[in-house]
Amino acid sequence: MKIKTIFKTCAVLFLIQGLPLFLSVFFPEFKMMLISESFGATPSADAVTMFETFALVVGLFILGVFFLLIGVTSISELETLKRLSFLLFVLAGFFALPDLIGFINGDPTAPLPIIILGLITLGLLYYGSKKGTV
Repeated sequence: MKIKTIFKTCAVLFLIQGLPLFLSVFFPEFKMMLISESFGATPSADAVTMFETFALVVGLFILGVFFLLIGVTSISELETLKRLSFLLFVLAGFFALPDLIGFINGDPTAPLPIIILGLITLGLLYYGSKKGTV
């Protein structure tokens, strides 16, 4: 599989993973639904502030990784692309790990489809680092 295709696919998958956070910024009802899943039916003002900060930080991180994934497609040397794919695999792993641990422990976490998309992203980036082609 072409490594640049892997990067573009992973960029889209990252945006999809961030979709609940992006929606929570623009739709207060959706934000309250996400907050109440973790903090109960009537969350405190501090819980709302904490979630808003979390959504902003993680949402901007996702946008940064998206642009990074799109930007590395301008590189043409295969070994460099493979190295970047592995480094992005590590970054994506640390991004996906908290949700995976939370799911295993039964704690409130991202929805299962979001976790699965994170694991697919990990698999694609690892595959790209080992067997990607130009």
